[in-house]
Amino acid sequence: MVKKVSKKPRQPKHRRSMKNIKDSFSYEVKMSKRRGKGVRWLVIERPTGSIISEEIFEDKAQSVADHQNKYKQWANQGGVVKHLTLGKIWANKVSVSMKY
Repeated sequence: MVKKVSKKPRQPKHRRSMKNIKDSFSYEVKMSKRRGKGVRWLVIERPTGSIISEEIFEDKAQSVADHQNKYKQWANQGGVVKHLTLGKIWANKVSVSMKY
């Protein structure tokens, strides 16, 4: 008697690629010292370099980064949408285009 082996159902290609996109995004907290502003904590999205949030206290900024790292709700769109960010950061420098 021949035994039938059931195959695993395969996920569609677009679902497999979404998993890889979510793995590539991460959020980190970085300290920023600026004249007139004092010490601020920035939440930065990697690899895009977008500044997501600017907080006075480190623990508040860390909680935002932890939440984003856990759920990664913006990964499907390729990161946080540009009009919701505060600016970009490149090579440890904050860009001039920050909104205040």
